[in-house]
Amino acid sequence: MASPAPQVQIIDKLDHTKQYIVTLHDAYPLPPLAKGNIRIRSRIISLTLNNFTYAQLGHVLGWWNVWAAIPSLPAPYDDPSKYGRISAWGYCEVTESENDKIPVGTQLYGYIPIGDYPETLQVVVDDETGHILETTERRAGLMHIYNRYQPSPPGVDPLSADRSSAAWDSVARALGETGYLLNRYAFGWDKTKVVNPSGASLPWSSDDADLTDAVVIFFGASGKTALSLAHQLRRARPTEHQPRKLVAVGSAKSRDFTEGTGLFSDVLLYEDLASGTDASIAAKLGIDANTKVLLANFSGRGTADQELRAALTRVSKSVAILMVGGDPTGNGSGLGNMPRSVLQCSASHLRDAALEMDGAAAFFENSAREWNRFKEDVAAKAMKLQWGKGLEEYSQGWDALCNGSVDPTLGLVYEI
Repeated sequence: MASPAPQVQIIDKLDHTKQYIVTLHDAYPLPPLAKGNIRIRSRIISLTLNNFTYAQLGHVLGWWNVWAAIPSLPAPYDDPSKYGRISAWGYCEVTESENDKIPVGTQLYGYIPIGDYPETLQVVVDDETGHILETTERRAGLMHIYNRYQPSPPGVDPLSADRSSAAWDSVARALGETGYLLNRYAFGWDKTKVVNPSGASLPWSSDDADLTDAVVIFFGASGKTALSLAHQLRRARPTEHQPRKLVAVGSAKSRDFTEGTGLFSDVLLYEDLASGTDASIAAKLGIDANTKVLLANFSGRGTADQELRAALTRVSKSVAILMVGGDPTGNGSGLGNMPRSVLQCSASHLRDAALEMDGAAAFFENSAREWNRFKEDVAAKAMKLQWGKGLEEYSQGWDALCNGSVDPTLGLVYEI
């Protein structure tokens, strides 16, 4: 019996709210694999605001070029100047292998295609960790985090062994690691291991990293990366190095959920900070001229962060701005509209620096421990999974994220 025609998601590069599910009627037969290569098929994929960041910065950071062009992609979607594919975090299965170290049936966690078209990976196995590293020249310029695939233990199927755990891995593990990296390295208390969140080659001192007695303001605080950082700051940091306050700023729809996590000192609405004098806004936040402030934007919508930034810099002598993600509509502050003084979080650069300082085995062991704590403390208690099946339902979820109708308590995950 012939395999059904595979499908992929295609994005309009100029308007990321426009996406199409395209059937590849002439996909088979696939070309033979070269020696050492493997072929994968996505099984579980997630949908988060991070997907929109990949689209917004895809032309700069190589995210449009992760997968080779599909020969059977029909017009007009075969025009790379107008259309492209991004990826999602999740689990895939090795369906073919010409690599003696990677048997067929191996389950991999990593950055995988949105669709069920079988993709080819050119890989090597890292002896220290057992992870699988993609080495295609096309992906050589990609940040290293996106070229690393972590295998499940032999014989473990993430769709049957622990379905909910695999789902949370897909939805939030990469985002959770970002929170860990920011807390431990970008704003770490060990003076020998501090790294500029925008890249290890940029200047960054222990004073820059110090959040002791600071006020940290979270825009888009209900997002999974924001919750991970808040959890790290509160539960994975020495008491004497903790911030004074964590303040969440978000929408009325997300307020009850954000308060219910128990991670924040105060939960405010965007409109609470949209009017009033600089002094009154500072009073609401507990800030004076000597207070160190970190304003962290986690895909907050609109321009409220810009307005608050302007007010805070007129009050406090020390205000740092951290951008983690962007508005899915491409409006508002966005990544491209940020001034040069803003810190743009690069999880991949942070991870590379952490691997160099701590070693791969120790880093991944520590990161996994903190991720499992987050799953137990926050994800399993305060959030819910919403499973979908197939690309049509994935497409519906994409539209819902674009228009802001997704409940912040939900983790969107799809079986493909």
